[in-house]
Amino acid sequence: MPEKPHLSPALIGGVLSIGSLPMHLILSHLHSVQLAAMLLAVIGAIYVGFALQRGSTPQIVVEIMVASGFMAVALLGLWVNQWAIPIGYVLHGAWDFAHHRHNRLVTIPSWYPSFCAIYDWVFAVGLMVIWLRAVA
Repeated sequence: MPEKPHLSPALIGGVLSIGSLPMHLILSHLHSVQLAAMLLAVIGAIYVGFALQRGSTPQIVVEIMVASGFMAVALLGLWVNQWAIPIGYVLHGAWDFAHHRHNRLVTIPSWYPSFCAIYDWVFAVGLMVIWLRAVA
């Protein structure tokens, strides 16, 4: 039996990211910022779940500290400057990539880092384009 074609996790992440951006065209600018901040805080905490499942105590502590940092960036974007939010997505993509490249970080499914990093980076760029258009 022929093998099914394998879709790249990065491709899937990019497509899902592009698919989630139109919502930000429909929402008011304020609601777009609020939703993007909330999602940044949520995805910033995903690795805490992986760490609680399979990680050591030091790994759990690191993941909680990093997740707290993403929460802080989301709040900074809400309370001080909205541009912290897309920057937070870029940084989260780098954190995803770090999980892909370094085995000493918490164990996660092998497909997840590339999926999430591409989602984050595409979303950050799309969000910046949408928001720049809104303030122009």
